[in-house]
Amino acid sequence: MLYREWFVNFRFPDHEQFKMVESELGLIPEGWESKKISDFSNLYRGKSYKSSELVQEGGLPFLNLKCIERDGGFRHDGLKRFQGSYKETQTAKAGDIIIAVTDMTQERRLVARAARVPKTNENNYIFSMDLIKILSMNTNISQDYLYSILRFSEFGNIVKQYANGANVLHLNPERILEFKIALPKLNLINDYTKVVSDIYQKCDILILKNDNLRKTRDLLLPKLISGEIDVEKLGIDTLDIAA
Repeated sequence: MLYREWFVNFRFPDHEQFKMVESELGLIPEGWESKKISDFSNLYRGKSYKSSELVQEGGLPFLNLKCIERDGGFRHDGLKRFQGSYKETQTAKAGDIIIAVTDMTQERRLVARAARVPKTNENNYIFSMDLIKILSMNTNISQDYLYSILRFSEFGNIVKQYANGANVLHLNPERILEFKIALPKLNLINDYTKVVSDIYQKCDILILKNDNLRKTRDLLLPKLISGEIDVEKLGIDTLDIAA
């Protein structure tokens, strides 16, 4: 909502002081520029892999198509494990952005959708050929701002229309680079980044805590049900809990 308010509806702080001017994108605030994603970003292709390289334990976490939520965002239960050779450009870390360039359905709810790689207990990931990684090459344009463009603008809805295929949809990554945005002044990008970076970091922390709680629950429940752990002397008032 913050991204759309500032960069789509153009109701950013002190917006009243800026007049709207014509551009190839329509009316945009004076001082903003029409830019392609390629003007400040690079793409990296993922790893082509064999099923034998996917393992149950060991290796590195493997980002794949199942890690993309429908309509965008990261799906934690989609992670797999990979053990094999790879290039440095096929690795990702927390804060990196991945985009689906394949879709197994005709609904187009995965292709051209972006997700932010979250912070976990792992430092490095490998990502599959069904994804591309996109990085900002301009130090003034943060990854968090770039992610917001890809996630909260009309980027996904527009670019997904270029995917084609009979049974499996494929998107040419060049279509991602050709997408145009109205790039604001750098001070506004910096102000936005300061707000959302804290939010993303807090989300990562909460997800890690929830994951630990989930694992603890899964370990305790069988022991509680079987009676292996005795709770009679814990002093829990079950009547209050029931109420």
